Amino acid sequence: MRQLQLQIEPQLDACISDFSGPSWAGLVDVIRQLHSGLIDRLYVYGEAGTGKSHLLSAVCDLYLETGRTAIQVSLLELLDAPIEALSALERYDLVALDDIEAISGVIGWQKAIFHLINHHHEFSGQLIFSSREAPISLKLQLPDLQSRLTQAVSVRLPNGSLHADRVALVDSVLSRRGVMLDPQIIDYLLDYGPYQTSLLLQMLDRLENVLHGEKTKLSTSTLKQIYALIDEYKQV
Repeated sequence: MRQLQLQIEPQLDACISDFSGPSWAGLVDVIRQLHSGLIDRLYVYGEAGTGKSHLLSAVCDLYLETGRTAIQVSLLELLDAPIEALSALERYDLVALDDIEAISGVIGWQKAIFHLINHHHEFSGQLIFSSREAPISLKLQLPDLQSRLTQAVSVRLPNGSLHADRVALVDSVLSRRGVMLDPQIIDYLLDYGPYQTSLLLQMLDRLENVLHGEKTKLSTSTLKQIYALIDEYKQV
């Protein structure tokens, strides 16, 4: 079971290999420490589009592959649910909580997450949090929760500006999906497409849908249409 019976987003198609670019090496090493039990809490943060949700999905899949239980939950999506729903997460080996900044100003949810952290610590569970804000910058009304989050190993996500990071991401995703794109399209996408991880992934989805797995050599007019599609993201 990967998600609660609540209105939350399904887990994304993701794999740790998507983050094999050089800027991600330090974070991947920390994730290995989390996976091996050397640390019990990890906090990742970065501006919108840096791939936080994709990363959390990849970490959950890593746990599921080794027979452990893991669940990813967006707190932004969960806020309308009863606070008691959070207790259902206590039985998972790993809980990945996305959008932790969403609980700012919601003291009931802050107390529930504080309890969840204490429970996982007592029973050797693990947690990973993501946010647009560094833990010290969160505006929380519960000092004990703020303290717990600042005690977690904290890593800022790369912003996607390094070409080699984008190459690794695109290669991994296309390989996993068994999709072949014309090398000219890939080169244009990497050079002129969006830098942000989430937008780059969206662009790959759009290209896959437009081309429908077409492997034959594309005409000049088709290539121009594809380039124009990529150009829509140039300034994003």
